[in-house]
Amino acid sequence: NPIVVSTDFPFFIAHKLAKDFKVYNVDRRCCGKSERNCDLTYEESAKDIYELIQKLNLDKPMILGSSGGASVALHLAINYPDCISKLVLCSGVARMEKIEMPKYAVIMNQLPWYPGKKNIVKFENLNNTAKEITPEQLSKITVPTLVINGGKKDIVPIEEAKYIADSISNSQLLLLENEIA
Repeated sequence: NPIVVSTDFPFFIAHKLAKDFKVYNVDRRCCGKSERNCDLTYEESAKDIYELIQKLNLDKPMILGSSGGASVALHLAINYPDCISKLVLCSGVARMEKIEMPKYAVIMNQLPWYPGKKNIVKFENLNNTAKEITPEQLSKITVPTLVINGGKKDIVPIEEAKYIADSISNSQLLLLENEIA
């Protein structure tokens, strides 16, 4: 199966995956080389990924998402469940209030590949206005899902990774205790 790598996934990982898979590395609106004068929501980004899958006629690709890209992947799996085969979520967030924003902003601004670096106002607005993904919504996800979190060193608390994994029946949680996921 092809892999669609959602925004916020480090390019070097996508490049390594390309040795064994057909990888589509996607810039979300307002990210990377995409248009900057735009509105940004996780729901709209999920719709964009769905439309890309349809346009390229991809047969149920695996979806990888990290950070905000994992939130996009969650919305994709909830709203367009028949278009994907598997999910891999790294440091995903379903409830934005679980993230410590000052800590988040300081760490994210140190990452050279962070897509919001040049457009921080839009990303802060995105995170402040994002709706919680409820356990009921997460329970609609039926594809095999791997939830990865960096343990104690991750920006995303372990409890958020457990919340997501516990709410998706066909999921597995991988905690990398000494790593940043």
